[in-house]
Amino acid sequence: MAFPRRLTVRPLIAAVALGTTALAGVAGGAIAADQDRAGIVGQFVAPGPAAVAQAGVHSSLSDMVEAVGTSVVQIQVKPDARVQQMAGPMPFGRGGAGNDSEIADRLGELFGFDRGGPLGAPQRQAPPRSALGSGFIVDASGLVITNNHVVEGADRVTVQMSDGRELPGRVLGRDPKIDIAVIRIDAKGTFKPITWGDSDHIRVGDSVFAVGSPFGLGNTVTSGIVSARGREIGAGPYDDFLQVDAAINSGNSGGPLFDGSGRVVGVNTAIFSPSGGNVGIGFAIPAKMARQVALEIARDGHVSRGRIGVSLQDVTPDIANALGLDGTKGALIAAVEQSGPAARSGLQRGDVIRRFGSTKIDDGRDLARAVADAAIGSSVPVRVIRDGRQVALNLYISSDQAAQS
Repeated sequence: MAFPRRLTVRPLIAAVALGTTALAGVAGGAIAADQDRAGIVGQFVAPGPAAVAQAGVHSSLSDMVEAVGTSVVQIQVKPDARVQQMAGPMPFGRGGAGNDSEIADRLGELFGFDRGGPLGAPQRQAPPRSALGSGFIVDASGLVITNNHVVEGADRVTVQMSDGRELPGRVLGRDPKIDIAVIRIDAKGTFKPITWGDSDHIRVGDSVFAVGSPFGLGNTVTSGIVSARGREIGAGPYDDFLQVDAAINSGNSGGPLFDGSGRVVGVNTAIFSPSGGNVGIGFAIPAKMARQVALEIARDGHVSRGRIGVSLQDVTPDIANALGLDGTKGALIAAVEQSGPAARSGLQRGDVIRRFGSTKIDDGRDLARAVADAAIGSSVPVRVIRDGRQVALNLYISSDQAAQS
């Protein structure tokens, strides 16, 4: 069993995908067909957290770990799992298109993302590979969340339960942009789901603990605190990671990050690691984002996001001076796709968007998230600075699925 390639980047942060893989795969959004999705999910409703006696800051986590442990599983991708055609590379940079920065290239190598070719272009098939990662049950019917890079290239997996049972599983769908995948356990029975926490209100300094299978060692627990919120590590336009100092290593990918009450607030996804091992800097996808994406995958088999067909850039002080702006707030339109939704709505290269509907836009990442969350087919009023004047436009939102078809 091999581990992710180690790469030391001189002054740059190297975020290492945590799945334990023999060979890095090609990024993709292949979706396994499933005829049983409808009605199996509901709202991912789970029972309330187990009552755990609190005896102060230094109380033991043992009762809480025991209560949540049966909901955490190990994901095994075996070399003979069927490999499917990949749908396209993961985009880097603000606008979803690839950029040529060294950090993006190196992150692409580490995460296993293929940056070549246009979005939606057919990619070569990923080679058969073995992988070990973690996951957690989110629905009593046997739905499991993990990372896309853990199950990438496979449509069949083995799910090992906390009691050692190995059950077959199918990949219902995946989202490379957020690095989330959903698995259905193909076995009879009722499974114990986790309880979702509130990742929007978790604070820096709050206690957290992780449960997973680092280096293939199942049922492993580590604890720490939230070190930072809203981290951007260059993985894509939707970066919004929780940074934690709990010991997270290869194989923890896709496992849950719990708050002090035993509720899931994140999905462990990447680490900063010059050495390849834990150095106390891990990154987790916030639970709110993971839950929304997983629910859509379980319901539809894929994720549809709003798009407007632009490349974005943050406003630097130099750009603000050149454009005569009163500050650096806003998202600069660096390029507009010909005949795309933005072009048809009247948006132009050099425009600076400062408000999208009721949302204030401070940078390109704000706009990317706002557009992704907007209702497809809707028309959103935006406030634009153009040639020193305010311009009001109605921006049409299309689907990124349509753009890739």
